[in-house]
Amino acid sequence: MSAKDRRLYARFDIGMDEHPKVALLSDAAFRALIESTMYARRQLTDGFLDGRIVGKKWGADVAEELTHNDPDKPSWSKVTGGYQIHDFGEHQTTTTDIAAKREAGRAGGLAKAKQKASTFVAPAKHVPGVVLSKPLAKTETETETLTTDVVSGGAHASGDPGQMGSRIPANFTADASMIRWAQDNAPNVNLKLSTQKFKSYHRSVAGRAQFKTDWTAAWEAWLLSDQQRALDRPQQFKTAAEKNLEAGAKLHQLYTTQDQQQAIEGTS
Repeated sequence: MSAKDRRLYARFDIGMDEHPKVALLSDAAFRALIESTMYARRQLTDGFLDGRIVGKKWGADVAEELTHNDPDKPSWSKVTGGYQIHDFGEHQTTTTDIAAKREAGRAGGLAKAKQKASTFVAPAKHVPGVVLSKPLAKTETETETLTTDVVSGGAHASGDPGQMGSRIPANFTADASMIRWAQDNAPNVNLKLSTQKFKSYHRSVAGRAQFKTDWTAAWEAWLLSDQQRALDRPQQFKTAAEKNLEAGAKLHQLYTTQDQQQAIEGTS
């Protein structure tokens, strides 16, 4: 059985590129339209784009083009503090959608736990000469209290472990395969610091957030978020460690390119 795909997705109409207000966009503006939608989806901004991010990632010329590519419904609209992607909520998943889905899952979990806890267990068949005690069926009050404990991070054994997951292991650490994954997917992240923050957060947080069914996947998502923040942060606000990592990556790429060029020239 293959692992569940945990990536986030954005929706685009397959005929979007032929729409009049999109077809005439420059390559830079079309790319910005796609990238900004994915950025807003990833950062859960409901389509809002901070003006500083727009200026850094795509520039004023692209913003001007996307706010004037249609007289009535441009791709971006100028709003206080930045820009708003047109009709984002009609096509993409919003924070309201996510909250509704979580609430539906919570309600379903409560109903399942309640049903399981209140299920009557039939007593054994009567044996002559033996007095059977009454079955220990849980009361409605006990069921409700037990369910609340499960959801709020209390006693976990009475709930469905497969549904709630588990707390972060006391000895959680990044093994060799996780380190290789981080080097490939989050090269701008301070691996030791991010992992320590990840562990500290999930050991201190209360409620459902302290339970996960896959701690490695949760760690990967945490590092991807740190990687995106590192890429979005202006250069002057980056830490010395981040700047050193970027400089090292550039030097490595330079030397690799030079070695490849020398190898080509040596064989020519």
